[in-house]
Amino acid sequence: MDLIHPHAKHDVADAVREAAAHGTRLLVVGGRTHMDRGNPSGVDAELWTTMMDEVVAYQPAEMLAVVEAGMRVGDLQVVLGEGGQEWPVDAPHDATVGGVIAAGASSFRRLRLGHVRDTVVELELVRGDGLLVKSGARTVKNVTGYDVHRLATGSLGTLGVIVQVALKLRPLPVVRRMLAIEGDGLELGRRVLETVPLPSAVIAESGRVRVWLEGWADEVEEQTAAVRTVGPALTVDHHPAPFDPLAIDAPTVVEAAVAPSRIAGVVAGRDGWTALLGVGLVWFALNGNDPDALDAIRADVAEVGGIAPVIKGSGGLGAGAIPAVDVHRRLKESFDPAGIMAPGRGWGGL
Repeated sequence: MDLIHPHAKHDVADAVREAAAHGTRLLVVGGRTHMDRGNPSGVDAELWTTMMDEVVAYQPAEMLAVVEAGMRVGDLQVVLGEGGQEWPVDAPHDATVGGVIAAGASSFRRLRLGHVRDTVVELELVRGDGLLVKSGARTVKNVTGYDVHRLATGSLGTLGVIVQVALKLRPLPVVRRMLAIEGDGLELGRRVLETVPLPSAVIAESGRVRVWLEGWADEVEEQTAAVRTVGPALTVDHHPAPFDPLAIDAPTVVEAAVAPSRIAGVVAGRDGWTALLGVGLVWFALNGNDPDALDAIRADVAEVGGIAPVIKGSGGLGAGAIPAVDVHRRLKESFDPAGIMAPGRGWGGL
């Protein structure tokens, strides 16, 4: 397989344009940390973005950073940390900025911080025909046109190559804390959500709930006191590590997305689940290649209107019907008329 290592935007545009002319199918590669997301895609070449890894502009006072898409998340966070700021995604350090956005991989702190798409204020994309397009703006008052930057988030490299982004940042919290309470994780988590103001994450398992807190010292102390009214915290971690679903100790991890009120029904009678309460994500750990278990999870999730893609291991997105498939198809044809960008990797086999 051919490997393409562009050094600049125009190199990407030239490479994609040539690939389109010859029908060469491309897979965009960054840090390879989210490669299991999406369906298997037969390609002829990999286009790596990792040589495009510069900070284009960083304005701490504006809480904005413009970076090339191949920059490693860990390197970016070091730069931002010197300014007392962060890009709140909690992705693996080796992941690239463009890869995180293309995968639509949000922080486990999404309950408080929102989806990764909300941090992307401007994005440059080389379409599947080699045309460079820009969407969004670094200042809200200058935003016009279609939200291509939101469309590209989670597109899995099927519409084009993300080459540069402007990111909205946030201050690093003064205090972080994680508390764990043993018991019925779903019930304890429900009470935490009712009692604790603005937790960063409430993660339930069958035998415990973990609560991540962050902010100013007084704020976190108030939150901690509220957590203790729910139950005695047997574990208090004052320097908690981020939760990473890719680090779940299982060869296959399924990420189900359902309405938060449907989580209890989806996990009932199952082992090996971890739920992000208030958001509606449930991760299922499957030991080995067990298509029957995966199919059963997907059937139950689909019954309540959710989706259950595999994010680690084999299994892809699943064969279930997706809403507005004709819209997906027209978008794919518009952005990638030659059909060379990771064909079949996206939802609906697009």
